[in-house]
Amino acid sequence: MDSSPNDIESQRKSRLVRILGAAFLLALIMGPGPGLYLINGYAKAGGSIFGLPALYAWCLFWFAIEVAIVVIAAKTLWKK
Repeated sequence: MDSSPNDIESQRKSRLVRILGAAFLLALIMGPGPGLYLINGYAKAGGSIFGLPALYAWCLFWFAIEVAIVVIAAKTLWKK
């Protein structure tokens, strides 16, 4: 059963959609949501990451992940 190139490309895109979607949902949860509890103790103790307050750096990191996912999707999935 040989698959046509279109079928293979469709399967790759479908897999990429699932991976990017799951990663984006994870970033949405970890950034401003319950993920903050993972770093809250360190931030409460006055910790900083690269000179930024820990909670701010945590949110910026996950925002950067979300941006990267959108850029990957724009370059691979949303182009015509």
